[in-house]
Amino acid sequence: MNSDDETKKLLSDIRSYLRIAAAISSKQTAARVLDSYEKALTYTKLDGTTSTYKIADATGVPQRTVLNWADEYVRYGLASPPNDFYQSHRALFSLSELGIDLTTLRKRKRPEDGSSPTSGTTLNAQGDVPA
Repeated sequence: MNSDDETKKLLSDIRSYLRIAAAISSKQTAARVLDSYEKALTYTKLDGTTSTYKIADATGVPQRTVLNWADEYVRYGLASPPNDFYQSHRALFSLSELGIDLTTLRKRKRPEDGSSPTSGTTLNAQGDVPA
């Protein structure tokens, strides 16, 4: 193996170790932040290229809420903001790395009129509709 290959292998090993350590230390925070089906679903859509508008269309969550949540994920170290390499927010971990099972999360309550859970309402700091 040449020196360049050894360097690439070492960097790959370091990257893997750092991801595992970061995911382990982020699990408790992620469980608190990604506490609903919709929040976890929007998190899975943050690939660094998909806009919050497209994520809103795909998930049924209002675009402003998707953006607020994406910023929240950044504050808690679960995602990176747009930068020179990624035009949109990017999730740093998969739900599985964070120990979150999407199918076990509660869905947010929808109004009885069938509209989205946030239409015509203001969200609180956690992105939830106030009671």
